[in-house]
Amino acid sequence: MVQRDFTICNEVGLHARPASELCALCKQFESEIKGNTQKKVFNPKSVISILTAEIKKGTIITIEVNGADEEQAMSRLTEFFDGLAGEY
Repeated sequence: MVQRDFTICNEVGLHARPASELCALCKQFESEIKGNTQKKVFNPKSVISILTAEIKKGTIITIEVNGADEEQAMSRLTEFFDGLAGEY
């Protein structure tokens, strides 16, 4: 299991487009992926679950990946979140 915290830095948080991209990215991996804010646990393989977590700018989310491709998944998720601030 690998786990990492990410701070959402883009102005609008995880709205529909980045939520959809995050979901598509997570679905590429066999590993179980869980997300957690201080207020809600969410499934990053579900756009609805991401959107209902109401992840806004400044929110710290913890991503936990557990499975055969966990290292690769966390690497790609790190790239996603690192690039998020400049794209939206």
